[in-house]
Amino acid sequence: MKARILFFLLAIFVYVSFVSCNKDAEGVIYNENVNTVSFASTQMNIEVTADDKGVVKFPVYRGSKDGDLSVDLTMTSSSNLFSLKTPSVKFSKDESVVYAELSFGDVNNLGVTDEYQVKVSIANEDKLSISGVATLVVKLKRKLTWEVYGVGKYTSGLFGEAWDQTIEKAKEGNIYRLPDCIFKGYPFVFVLSEDGQSLASWSVQASGYKHNTYGMVYFSGKSMVRTGQTLAFTLQGLVVVNGKYAVLVKSFTETLELP
Repeated sequence: MKARILFFLLAIFVYVSFVSCNKDAEGVIYNENVNTVSFASTQMNIEVTADDKGVVKFPVYRGSKDGDLSVDLTMTSSSNLFSLKTPSVKFSKDESVVYAELSFGDVNNLGVTDEYQVKVSIANEDKLSISGVATLVVKLKRKLTWEVYGVGKYTSGLFGEAWDQTIEKAKEGNIYRLPDCIFKGYPFVFVLSEDGQSLASWSVQASGYKHNTYGMVYFSGKSMVRTGQTLAFTLQGLVVVNGKYAVLVKSFTETLELP
């Protein structure tokens, strides 16, 4: 009998606790102001072209369509190429979504191999949804349209080898790509001047080769000399030490013979 009484009392305790917890949860749900805002997600990946006219648009949502509502935004980025075209957004009555705009100017200002990261945040904490996303990370890079240019010959001064090399060219300009150049999965991309006679850009790029001590070796372009269809690149070999690039090989020449 005592066991039955104890079981009965425990059952009452569990039931009362469950109801009490439920009331607390309901209070949180029903006390929220639905006229608040949020981003749809924490991250947005996008590739841009000249057709974007220097602007990236992204949505801001609110939980109500009642009345007007203005919300301030802030932006941080390690690059000075970006600015917030809409430092504030305004919802009109019956609107549940509006679009903010991030400006990056001329698409040709973007590096052909670079990925940029911009953080946009909702500045008004009192207007942020309780379960909402306050910061959106926009990861942006330039989209290029590659076409096969032909097959040339690549000679590596660093590794002392030569091989036939597929060459691709972007429709968007004098931008070239060497897919699977030294190691599979590791392309090199470089940009020539408008007349094709000098090197406009060879940004730091992984070669695929891993040094026994320092790990991945990166190639960085310094200059180029063109003789007819032969491009001779003066490069540096870099490695990462304590989070920064350090020079492993000061100077070497890689040669590409165009078809």
